[in-house]
Amino acid sequence: MILKLRSCFWKEYLALFLILFLSFTPCYSASGDFSGKEADTSEAKDPDVKPQVNGNSQMVFVPGDAVKILTFPDTTSFLNNLFPIDDKGYIELPIYGRVKITHMTKDEFVSFIKENFRDYLRYPYVDVKPMIRLSVLGGVPNPGFYYFDPHRSLWEVIYKVGGTVDEDGLNEMRWKRNKDDVESNLIPILQRGSSLQSIGFQSGDQIWVKTPGKPGFLQKVSENIVPIVSITTSVITTYVTLQLLVEGRVRSRGRF
Repeated sequence: MILKLRSCFWKEYLALFLILFLSFTPCYSASGDFSGKEADTSEAKDPDVKPQVNGNSQMVFVPGDAVKILTFPDTTSFLNNLFPIDDKGYIELPIYGRVKITHMTKDEFVSFIKENFRDYLRYPYVDVKPMIRLSVLGGVPNPGFYYFDPHRSLWEVIYKVGGTVDEDGLNEMRWKRNKDDVESNLIPILQRGSSLQSIGFQSGDQIWVKTPGKPGFLQKVSENIVPIVSITTSVITTYVTLQLLVEGRVRSRGRF
């Protein structure tokens, strides 16, 4: 009898324990789910935190710059060319006409070309390169405005314009932006061979190269007047010498 009572007691105790355990389990699960959702939410927000940058810096194709289309190995294709971007973000493509590209990424523009010029592409390879606009002025054989690949180096810029006229031209180069000097000593940049983009060049920047100095007054005299004076002196000296010789001969004849 006592054993039966003990057995019933343990069964009731075990049932009560199970009921309490099951009743608290949903609360624990809900608590765990809640904390888990908080963690997931916080992690989802992290990618949305972006540094504040200038809107134009995110733009691949900038008005006033240019884009270079490459259709290698078909280098004779009419698409294999450089296309300036106007102030509204449009370029003029052969056959197709005007198209706005400033809102496109590189991949989107490549897809656009492949889709709209598939009948003219002999090979599937198409690449596009945004080009920045720089001006090289002063003492260079071919000064002017050029489009450059921002991944090229400053050496290639100087090579493009034919080097410098003056021997000290490289030492006197200045990098200017909006009439202000950005860097007045470009020799270290030339030696490193870094790309224009990594250096910090922006579209519209200028490179001023030392122009050979104009000749001064003394230099003009030495180059122009001195030769004339020298020739004149030689002529006069020759004339006087001849006169003296003639007079000497006449006198010597008169004595005889």
